[in-house]
Amino acid sequence: MTVLLLCLVAVFASTEQGIDWAIISAATLMTSGPLLVAFLLFQRQFVQSFMRAGIR
Repeated sequence: MTVLLLCLVAVFASTEQGIDWAIISAATLMTSGPLLVAFLLFQRQFVQSFMRAGIR
């Protein structure tokens, strides 16, 4: 997550006006949002796969 934030700051940073944190926050949410939704949808299968792998 830190690498994502640093990349977004490098892309959207303007030396004249400073950093527009609203744009960076929106871009971070748009980037990490789908991953969070996918994890929440498949949380049970994700946890069960680790449980099965630990038993073997």
